[in-house]
Amino acid sequence: MSLFFYRRERLLRRPLGGRLRAFSPSARNRNRSRRLEEIKKAIIRGELYLNNFNRWRLRESNKSAIGWTFVDANKTTEQAEIERLMALRESVNIQVIQADENTAEKALSNIDYEISRPDLVIIERDWVKHPDPNLSIENLIDVGIKRGLILHIIAALNSNIRHKDKLHFVAKQRYIFESNPLTRPALPTSQIERNFGESIFDAGLNPRPQKSVANYFLDFAICQGDDELPIRLDIEVDGRYWHEEFPGQRQSSDYRRDHILKCLGWRPLRFWDDEIREDEQSCIQRIFEELSVNSIEIH
Repeated sequence: MSLFFYRRERLLRRPLGGRLRAFSPSARNRNRSRRLEEIKKAIIRGELYLNNFNRWRLRESNKSAIGWTFVDANKTTEQAEIERLMALRESVNIQVIQADENTAEKALSNIDYEISRPDLVIIERDWVKHPDPNLSIENLIDVGIKRGLILHIIAALNSNIRHKDKLHFVAKQRYIFESNPLTRPALPTSQIERNFGESIFDAGLNPRPQKSVANYFLDFAICQGDDELPIRLDIEVDGRYWHEEFPGQRQSSDYRRDHILKCLGWRPLRFWDDEIREDEQSCIQRIFEELSVNSIEIH
């Protein structure tokens, strides 16, 4: 690239990095230009804010999340209804849209033209019944990510698929990631988390540390109750230094995290580290009380 061309075209600024970069008519820089336009539109919609480091960041309420649930063939519709009821049980007043291979295009139109902005989109994808790629579902997921929506994909994988299906490839990767314990982070390293996990186990429960749900890893996950509508608890051990003492340090991200998990059928239960140290048995008693509450009215 000539020096003249570099000086003439170097004014394209990368908003998320803050560095000046040379521009050339390549695919990479065309993508960068499209990204610049998306940033401008996001600023107009009020989805971005300027943080203390003078860089644009996406607001917590506009970050998307994708949850996965894998089932056997011909059971996606049944599981989608269970997930809908669990989301309404934990979040109560939320708008839920369900879509499958036949209704994905209609749901895409409603979301793409901003006719509705649902709190949760449940997508059924059964590759055993419908092995061919479905562009409507793929576009629905792409638009949902751009709009910052919470997506829950109920998937039935098909091991016989040999053609290039991008979504099926991503689903297989996610299935391997969730089913293989070697791909999860190491077990809790703080002493209080290890002791609390052992105490929960000794109390007769079966906590699963560092379970992957959407974009997060849960400190301890407990699933118990009716098989048709089980209770899923997300047990979090929070330190006051990071989650309370500094205003705005973690409050907004914790609120968004809890909202996403509730929409995916999980019930967050947070404990301060000092209250565990002072009265661990009371904390364990609260866990048992939450596991006994399964009668929240569903609207």
